[in-house]
Order: sequence, then C-alpha cells, then structure tokens
Amino acid sequence: MTQFAFNFDSVRSTEVRNEGMGRVEDNAPQLWKDVALEAVYQAARANRRFIVDAVWRYMPNDIHTHDLRAMGPVMRRAIKAGWIEATTDYINSDRVSAHKNPRRIWQSLI
Repeated sequence: MTQFAFNFDSVRSTEVRNEGMGRVEDNAPQLWKDVALEAVYQAARANRRFIVDAVWRYMPNDIHTHDLRAMGPVMRRAIKAGWIEATTDYINSDRVSAHKNPRRIWQSLI
C-alpha cells in the first residue's frame, strides 16, 4: 500500500492558492481577461444567481487563454468591482470538461 504524506497548513495553503491564481492571471492574454470580465458582467446582469458556466456562455469562441483557471482571478475582479458576491451554495457544472464538479453559486449585485 502506498503511503502519501499530506501537509496541512492553512496559511501556506492560502499563499499557494494566491500564487497560482497570480500565475494564471499573469499568463492570460489581456484581451481574454477583458472579454472574460465583460462576460461576468453580462452573466450578472442576466441572472440573479449563477455559476461560472453562465459566464462561459458569454465568452466568444475566438478568444482563448492557455489555462481556463484564469477565470478565478477574473471573478475576483468582478467581486472588487461590486458586481457579484460569493454565496455558500454550490451546484454541479453541466460543462462536459468540468465532469459535473461542484461550482460556487454567485449572487449578482447589479
């Protein structure tokens, strides 16, 4: 049986998360980030509560980034802009590539 060593450290875990989000944000094209932020705004205007699947529906097919996790920093920008807030609720994604993973429900403030 293989043993795994797990390191539990709340502070370091937060630091590593923030470093990763910074990397994907830094490496995403500015055009993609701008278009993604507009997509969040559109999703927030159209929906009282939504998951990021709704944001992806507003993204044009010809704008790309190499790491889709860059949407996380975009959502943070929308929070700072006062457009959305996180809820404690989750539902499963219908996006095939997301494999039915749970996604946070966002509350629109627009």
